[in-house]
Amino acid sequence: MKDKVFRNMSERAASMIKEEMEYMGPVRLSDVEGAQQRIVDVVRRLEDAGEIVLQGRGDADVVV
Repeated sequence: MKDKVFRNMSERAASMIKEEMEYMGPVRLSDVEGAQQRIVDVVRRLEDAGEIVLQGRGDADVVV
């Protein structure tokens, strides 16, 4: 999953995030789950607003 996210970012941004992850060390599972839920909430809001289109949802033949 990390690789997919990093491939969709600029090299510089990906490098900065990777470096920050190295310095953070272990993180509590509850913190990770909370962050994941916030990301899902933002993605859903963007999709509802028509600002992003998620592939793999709905009809596979639909092209936007």
